[in-house]
Amino acid sequence: MRPSFRNQVAIWFVVAFVALYVTAALVVLGVDARNARRELGYFLYAEAEALATYVATTGALDFPELEGAEPHTPAPVWLRLFDREGTVLETPGSPPVPSSLADPVEGELQIWEAGDGSLLARVQHAVWTRDGWTAEAITTSALLHRRRRDLLFALGLAGLVLIPLAAFGGRLLAARALRPLEHLVGSIRSLDSRRLDARLETPGAVEEIELVTSEFNSLLGRLEGSVASMRRFTADASHELRTPVSILRTGLEVALRKERSAEEYRQVLEENLDELTRVQRIVESLLTLARDESPGEPELAREVVDLAGVVDAAIDTIRGAAAHQSVEVVTDLERPCRVSGDADQLRLLVMNLVDNALKFTPRGGRVTVVAGERMGQVRLLVSDTGLGIDRVDRPQIFERFYRGRGAGPSGRGAGGLGLSLVEWVARRHDGAVRLVDTEAPGATFEVVLPALGP
Repeated sequence: MRPSFRNQVAIWFVVAFVALYVTAALVVLGVDARNARRELGYFLYAEAEALATYVATTGALDFPELEGAEPHTPAPVWLRLFDREGTVLETPGSPPVPSSLADPVEGELQIWEAGDGSLLARVQHAVWTRDGWTAEAITTSALLHRRRRDLLFALGLAGLVLIPLAAFGGRLLAARALRPLEHLVGSIRSLDSRRLDARLETPGAVEEIELVTSEFNSLLGRLEGSVASMRRFTADASHELRTPVSILRTGLEVALRKERSAEEYRQVLEENLDELTRVQRIVESLLTLARDESPGEPELAREVVDLAGVVDAAIDTIRGAAAHQSVEVVTDLERPCRVSGDADQLRLLVMNLVDNALKFTPRGGRVTVVAGERMGQVRLLVSDTGLGIDRVDRPQIFERFYRGRGAGPSGRGAGGLGLSLVEWVARRHDGAVRLVDTEAPGATFEVVLPALGP
């Protein structure tokens, strides 16, 4: 079982506290050791000074402490009085001083190791009335050891008390700090797909929690838009496919009710073929646009494409339907019109533009297709003589499944997907499509793509 974030915060808080406490304890021990040495030096200097002053002022050598180590001091202190020839007097039991030990400067604390492994310390003071005479005070390091031991015990005892308190305080601090996060998690758990319009609220939270909440609300907004778009896309696609499928089924049912002539059956088959063509274009458009929703969309497969040839092929495909509607199709194509891109996608672009123009052109009208290269760009213009596009509808004409007020009565085309597909293909080919304002009746769409050049 993985530890909770609260426990992890408490553990790291204790680890940090212990590290800081140990660091502080080491600093305290170091400072205290230096102070203890200084105080020991002052203590021994005072003892040596007392002996030197007594001898200098009285001239006598009967200083009481020379008879034995003073019993009331924290550690035994031995005194020595010597001249240039050697020791004159010393406290009985005074430890020997190695001859290899250099004479210290007056008042300087000197520490050395005795034969039994103990540490000894001494300080000297000159007798100013007698040339070459020096008083010396010697003691063991028991004071230093005792002081260090007491300090270690105090620091250890404080650590045993403070570290559990730090662990408990760290857990309380983590619980208090994570309370807004727990509230946020509870709010997230209350969300579901039926309430994507709901947003998280964290009043009084810290800046980091507010930032997480804001970003999550932004994610909810994008998710709500994506789900709404998906639902609308599914509903519109179902609606657009339902109409031609219903026409196909009704036509077949009517044809099968009684025996009919070959001409009548041919007429039914032609009508069904038109509807199947419409279904095919709807499905092709849906599959093509579905790639735009996929995060793993592959790179565009580019090749040299003659856009004029693509237009010729599209016109040949649609010329029969144009003749059936009594619509004239006129082309003005300059060559070469070479672009770099996907030939199939560019074919869909041209087919949808021409089909859209044919769909909104009444009988006796005209569809004009012009293609040419100017200043490093290939321009494709598709015009019709229909009713045109209302200015209210123009901002939405490239949205999927959008149908303006002037929707054509022929029922042909890709069911509101044509222009959105045109815009998607143009964008993928580093181009753009726009509705051109003209004084002529009808609508004119312009597609601009980068020319491949010679």
